[in-house]
Amino acid sequence: MSPVSTRMQIENEILSYLGKRYSEETQAGHLMTLLMDSYPLLSVSLLAVDKSRSPLVFAHRGLSGNFIKGLYAKGTLPVIDAALSGEVVLMGGDERLSDPAWRFEHEGGSLYGAPCRVQGETLGVFLADSREPGLFDHQTREAFRSYAQLSAVFLALRAFHHEITRVPDIDSLTGLSNFKFFHEVLHRELARGKKFEKPVSLLFIKIRHLREMNDVYGHVAADKALVELTRTVKSELREIDFASRSGSMIYIVMPETTKEEAGRIASNIVAAMHASSPGRLKVTLKAAIGVATYPTDGDTERVLIPHTEAMVHESVRKGNNAVTGFGD
Repeated sequence: MSPVSTRMQIENEILSYLGKRYSEETQAGHLMTLLMDSYPLLSVSLLAVDKSRSPLVFAHRGLSGNFIKGLYAKGTLPVIDAALSGEVVLMGGDERLSDPAWRFEHEGGSLYGAPCRVQGETLGVFLADSREPGLFDHQTREAFRSYAQLSAVFLALRAFHHEITRVPDIDSLTGLSNFKFFHEVLHRELARGKKFEKPVSLLFIKIRHLREMNDVYGHVAADKALVELTRTVKSELREIDFASRSGSMIYIVMPETTKEEAGRIASNIVAAMHASSPGRLKVTLKAAIGVATYPTDGDTERVLIPHTEAMVHESVRKGNNAVTGFGD
């Protein structure tokens, strides 16, 4: 298939999707899949940006979870800042491709980046990288410029719907917010904590044995146990706390909360889990909880998140249901 035919086929399929009842994330994800299937890419991603120009991964294919977490902790990267300002094309031999800050995640041979703009407003960036050093020639660059414009439409629709509903993205199974919302809330609450000199605590919960339950009893039983565990966690939280879920992790942001207060809530969750562990006879879910607090344990997301994750790993090492606070 010729490059022009490839571009037209992708554009036509995406435009047909716009008339269907899919979320903007689903439509953007479908575009990412088509691009990965049609071009020799290592990754392709669409990042939304807020007024502080902090990136949020809206849709992607080929990026690892660890890279995305690291990106949120850092706040941005030079390649993202450059793409926000204008089109970026790095071809084979460009020294910036050997710099992790410029090559995005992979050690590739070429990279393309472009701003996603609607009516003069920059809503995000579109990025793609490849092992092939000469992929983004003039013809391919024209196609990817078009894909960046399509991506801008998804970001504009998201902003439009968000403005109307003001409802955060929700995990349909547990009713908790999703991982993107966690980072939005954490960024906001840390800024507020710094402004008013108030503590902010993080409480991360690793749900243990979820995969084993799925293997032994099936996903229906595992989902039911996960919902039960989530209900237990939510019953111990306060109205001011924000809880999000990603896979087997629950991420909780606790505004104006000291580590001692967060630790007590974590201990209450553990006590409730001891009293009634969700699951079945052979497999029951357990909670490994980590706690860290701004500003005593770190004054940025980049520091606080790894510290809290380290405490989760320590609680996993302890076994059963356990809580570990940073510095305890």
